[in-house]
Amino acid sequence: MLADDGTTTALQAAGKALARKYLSPLRYPGGKRKLVTHVAAALDRNGTPEIDRIIEPFSGGAAMSISLIEAGIANQAILNDLDPLVSAFWKVVFSDRHYELADRILDANVTLAEWEKQRSENPASIVDKAFKCIFLNRTSFSGSLNPSTGPLGGKAQKSGNPIDCRWNAEELAERIWSLGRLSDRVRVYNRDFRSLIRSYRSAHTRNPDMLALWYFDPPFFHKADKLYRYWFKDEDHRALASYLKRLDEPWILSYDSCPEARHMYRHYAGRGAVDMRYTAAKAKTVQKIECTEMIVENIKFRKNWSALDVQASIPTVKAVIN
Repeated sequence: MLADDGTTTALQAAGKALARKYLSPLRYPGGKRKLVTHVAAALDRNGTPEIDRIIEPFSGGAAMSISLIEAGIANQAILNDLDPLVSAFWKVVFSDRHYELADRILDANVTLAEWEKQRSENPASIVDKAFKCIFLNRTSFSGSLNPSTGPLGGKAQKSGNPIDCRWNAEELAERIWSLGRLSDRVRVYNRDFRSLIRSYRSAHTRNPDMLALWYFDPPFFHKADKLYRYWFKDEDHRALASYLKRLDEPWILSYDSCPEARHMYRHYAGRGAVDMRYTAAKAKTVQKIECTEMIVENIKFRKNWSALDVQASIPTVKAVIN
C-alpha cells in the first residue's frame, strides 16, 4: 500500500500526507494531525507500517484516518460520529455527492445572517446537513458546533478576525473533491461507540488475519459540554474503559490529561503524554495554547495476540510534537 517512491516506513509516508495545508476540511483546535506521526512511529516500532483498517469511533475531523489512508498506511477507514451533522458531513464527502457539497461551499454567502440561518435550521437532506456542519464549523469560534458557541468576529463583527476569515472556499472545495476520490475505501456510521465496537469486534473475530487499529478520541472529561453537541456522562467514560479492557485488538486512546483520566487508565504501562500546543488568533493577537493530552497505547500486532497477554507494547513516553 505504501507509495512506490522509496517510502518504506509509516513515518515517512505519514510525513508526506501531513504536508497538505488542509488535511481535514473541518477545524478542530490543536488538530489531531499532530498525533499522526506518533501513531506512525508506533506502527513502525511494531513492524507493521501497513495495516488493513483504521477505525475511529469518535471521528470529529477524522485527521487520523485521512492521514493513514492517503499515506497508504491503511487500506480502509471506518469513521463514526454520534453527532448526525458530523456523520452526515463525512458520508457526503466520501460519496458520489461530494461534488454537490463542494459547489455549495463555492457558492456560499458567508455572513452573520447566514450563520444565524444555519444555526436555526433543521435540515432534512444529507447534503444540507453536511453543509450546515462545515459552515458552522468554519465560521464559529474554535470550530465548535455547540449551541452556546458564537460566530468568529462576534455578533458585532468588530474583531480583526471576521466571520469569513476561515472560509477559503476554493481550497476547501478542492480538498473535498480529492477526498471524494477515496469513497470506495471509507465507510461512515452514526452510531453509539458501544454498537460500533461490538459490530467490528465480531467481524474481526471471523477474520483473524485482519490487521486493524482502533483510534479512540472520545469527548473530554472537562468542558466537553462547551465543546461538543454530544458529550459523555460519567457512565460513558467508565463504559469506554470497560470496552477497551476487553478489546483484543490494537488500540490507541487520546484524552484530556486530567486526574480522572489518569486514574482510570493508571494500570496501563503504555500511558504517556503528548504536547498538543497550537496557536490561535483572538482579538487581533496570536496566542500559543498549551494543551497536553494523555495517550494510552495498546499496540501489538501478531497472530493470536490478546490484550490479556500484554497491556502495552510501547513504554511510557512523553512526546513533543510541534
